[in-house]
Amino acid sequence: MAIILNRKIVARSTAGFTLVEVGVVIAMMGILSAIMLPALSTAKERTRRAVCRNNLRQVYQALEMYADADEQFLPSSVDDKGYYHSLILSDETFSNLVDLASGCSNILYCPNISFGTPPTPVAQHIQNIGYVIGYSYVAESAATVVDSSKGPDYSMMPVKMPNNGTTTNELLADANYWTPAGASSTYFPAQMKVVPHTAAGAITAHNSSFTVGVPGNSVASVGAVGGNVSFADGHVQWRSLPQMQTNSASSIPNDAFGIW
Repeated sequence: MAIILNRKIVARSTAGFTLVEVGVVIAMMGILSAIMLPALSTAKERTRRAVCRNNLRQVYQALEMYADADEQFLPSSVDDKGYYHSLILSDETFSNLVDLASGCSNILYCPNISFGTPPTPVAQHIQNIGYVIGYSYVAESAATVVDSSKGPDYSMMPVKMPNNGTTTNELLADANYWTPAGASSTYFPAQMKVVPHTAAGAITAHNSSFTVGVPGNSVASVGAVGGNVSFADGHVQWRSLPQMQTNSASSIPNDAFGIW
């Protein structure tokens, strides 16, 4: 005898998200991204400032070792042509500092400094001029500049490492730098700015921190908030922009300015 069971087939719903629901999810993701990205950028900038401080401490140690071996005289801050320029070291000075830092040249560059990609990269080494670095070396910026017999050239007087405990002498600073509007820079494009630290990192163009054509005669106009400064007693301090002063960044008249 055969027994036939009645089977009831239950249809399951296969409906997915509606267009409205998908739109809501996408909108929420966009809102969350807009909230999170600035926070992530700020956190990344805090980390890079910490790396920057550590770099400056290591460069100070190299300067201290150099001074100990040279009757307390600091390495020269002039380029290969004899001009003082805060962002350019002579081949000799650069090589000496790298050697004293056990071959590590990265300490001479803030992690927010980049030299760019084609078509407008800035050369890290300029033939017969020197090495462009990622900080301002300002040891001789306040030294007496003596006009030489060659006319437009300048001679910088040697500077000794200040006495231990001196905290008022700046040696290195973040490269907040600009060439004034209308100026014809000797080494860099006119009206150029370097701004390593805004609230969310460096100002860049074509992956370069050496931005061109940015209006204004200061770095404040593009969001600079300050920078790390290394002092003669070895400590590093963050200075906000209002705490900084404008200084000549070159012995070439009207060529460049920086703040530290």
